[in-house]
Amino acid sequence: MKNILVLSALLLTNLCFAQMGSLSLTFGLPQNDFRENTDATGFGGDLSFAFPFQKGTPIYLGADINYMVYGLNSQDHDLTADIVANGQLIDQLIIPLRVTNTNSIFGTHLFMRAVAPFELIQPYVEGLIGFRYISTNTKIIDRSVDGRWSDDDDDNVISRKTVLDDWIFSYGYGGGFLIKVGPSVFIDLRADFFKGQRARYYDGDDTSAWTVEFNGDPGTYDRNTVSGDNLSYENQPRESTTDLLVLKFGVAFKI
Repeated sequence: MKNILVLSALLLTNLCFAQMGSLSLTFGLPQNDFRENTDATGFGGDLSFAFPFQKGTPIYLGADINYMVYGLNSQDHDLTADIVANGQLIDQLIIPLRVTNTNSIFGTHLFMRAVAPFELIQPYVEGLIGFRYISTNTKIIDRSVDGRWSDDDDDNVISRKTVLDDWIFSYGYGGGFLIKVGPSVFIDLRADFFKGQRARYYDGDDTSAWTVEFNGDPGTYDRNTVSGDNLSYENQPRESTTDLLVLKFGVAFKI
């Protein structure tokens, strides 16, 4: 994740110096076997920048990053743990938790783009190659009023865990239209189709059905021993190729 943040920062910096850059809202629609396995629709954002292949030509080389969430849900759970001494139940702890599950796709691709040099509406086509990172992350949050089960410096978060993740080689093609609305400002309407390798993943239907239970020793369960290691998940990952159609609606800038 640290490498992803560094890459995003570098791309954002380069956007300021690029000859063409765009910021877009994106929708990701699974295709082929991916669509057979999940009906989730991704939603997120896209950032790209490009430079002319040669000065005065309408061919651009660039890079693109995209992040989409295709499943987000939260469930509240009240865990209980019996405290037993000499075979007798002497107390029962109730631990109120909120479990938040996020399924996401991060993609980074290099592209070559050919833009028709018209005045008001400029159609373009492009080819892309790169990688996508698909992951499911779970966050367990303490719902107690005084935050007794969590670290006070971590927003009541007891545990963060990447339950499943995979890197996917990805390539594709697409195109769109640049619609001029100012001297160097354009509406950018784009669609890209990506072929993706096989991967294992969850969707929102899977994670919404997960349960959480304490699997440690109830006799030692107190506020000092709660940790993410004491929590377990029911899961059955799906597996397929990961073809994806990405629709992008944004604003582009030319220098």
